[in-house]
Amino acid sequence: MSNRPTPRAVLRTAVTPRWLGFAGLAIIFITCAVVLGRWQWERTQDIIQAEQAAQSAPRPVEEVSEPGGTLANELLGQPVLAEGNYLGAGQVMVLHRSFNDQPGVWVVTPLRLTDGSLIAVLRGWLPDAGAPGAIAPDDRVVVAGVVQPDEGFYLEAKPAPGTVVAISSVELRKLWGPETRPGYVTLATQQPAFTPAPTPVPPTVVTDNVAFPIQNFFYAIQWLIFAAFAIVVYGRWLWRDAQEMSAKNPEDSTTVAPS
Repeated sequence: MSNRPTPRAVLRTAVTPRWLGFAGLAIIFITCAVVLGRWQWERTQDIIQAEQAAQSAPRPVEEVSEPGGTLANELLGQPVLAEGNYLGAGQVMVLHRSFNDQPGVWVVTPLRLTDGSLIAVLRGWLPDAGAPGAIAPDDRVVVAGVVQPDEGFYLEAKPAPGTVVAISSVELRKLWGPETRPGYVTLATQQPAFTPAPTPVPPTVVTDNVAFPIQNFFYAIQWLIFAAFAIVVYGRWLWRDAQEMSAKNPEDSTTVAPS
């Protein structure tokens, strides 16, 4: 047999000076834990937003792609700015590329940067290599776009001169020289703008994800667990104290048979 305190007995215990003091301390602790947990959660969101903003801010392409090197995985999809002059003589057409279910080609033109190096710019899609917009402008341009990794398929193919089946800086380096930077830039906008121009194509890799700040997230969960633990401890010890007091006053308890 065990004695279970009645709700009235628990309430009578809770309003004693001793337990009112415990309740005040518990409320202060729980409030602080919830506030700290919420702050850590907001901090988690702030970190994610800050990292997304940092990754979405355009960087000079020279900081992202080094001639003769390779692109780091974390830089794939990085928005960049590239300033220079197109070299129309080195332009190639990427075969068998569709846009809105229409067959056509991609127009890839080398852009000579200020330091003399080259970066491949995917200027966009055309229905065929002779369509208006295929000729690259002669004026100096500033290209805003997104860095993309080399394509690694059909490298053994031998297409006709002036055409390729995949954008590979290794193959383009054979055409344009060792100063060609790895990867390519998918053009989003260009200043000054020229018409007619190829239709810009969306990049395949974008920086829409960042590393989740797991430490701050767990801190937020930890403070909420502390708050819940304080509630459980307070309730448990209040019930135990009421049980002891009820043992002295049988009318304040009910007898429970063991199962």
